[in-house]
Amino acid sequence: MTYPRLLDLRYIIPMTRPTLGPRVAWWVNFAIVVGTLATIPVIILLDQGVDAPWVHVADWTIWVIFLAEYLVEIVCAPSRSEYARRNWISPLVIVLSFPPLPNLLATVRVARLVRLLRFSRVAGTTFRGLTELRAVLAVRGLVYVGVTTLLLVLGGAAALELVEPQSVRGGYLDGVWWAFVTASTVGYGDIAPSTFWGRFIAIVLMLAGIGLMSTFSASVTSYFVGQQEAAELREIRERLARMEALLESLTQKASGSSAGR
Repeated sequence: MTYPRLLDLRYIIPMTRPTLGPRVAWWVNFAIVVGTLATIPVIILLDQGVDAPWVHVADWTIWVIFLAEYLVEIVCAPSRSEYARRNWISPLVIVLSFPPLPNLLATVRVARLVRLLRFSRVAGTTFRGLTELRAVLAVRGLVYVGVTTLLLVLGGAAALELVEPQSVRGGYLDGVWWAFVTASTVGYGDIAPSTFWGRFIAIVLMLAGIGLMSTFSASVTSYFVGQQEAAELREIRERLARMEALLESLTQKASGSSAGR
């Protein structure tokens, strides 16, 4: 039995793919940045054995944020296959961030992989956060550099504590200190990684720190140069205004003299 084409819903309701508006896209990117920043303390607390209910709630909330972001963006993408190819890190982060996964690994007697899993999760979420940070703070140069540096320092400190807990005997705050002096290329040497992954994290922080410090210096220089140029431009405008007023006064005097004759 066939139905008229007019009864086919495809001809009644146009099947258009939803799109994300600029404001919604900004909030989605902002949620990923917040989820990235929240991942770091949650991972540290879980690694230290903190079993408070709010920690698990925060862990599940972060996972839902990453999952929802990926589903929303892939549904609204013009080409889903192209989006999936360019954002391959997103499903990887979702899998690594699945809260019950460490317990499942411990159950099957591969508990040694739990730290590696958490390290991979910190690295993956930090990378995802950095990719979305530019969209959130694209027009705020100094703020973007500052937040990027903060994210790298916090992520690097968490990663070092996970792969080399013996190097940061004082805990996470000592890791933050080490990550900061490493990213700033100062390197006091009071904390020095000794394993391959620890040194790899240090190399990433140093290379990123060189670029960020150069960008920060260029932004500060550009700011002061812009201030000086603005002052000079303001002075030129004031001189032109005085010249125009003087010319107008001379013109009025000339016209008054002509009328008197």
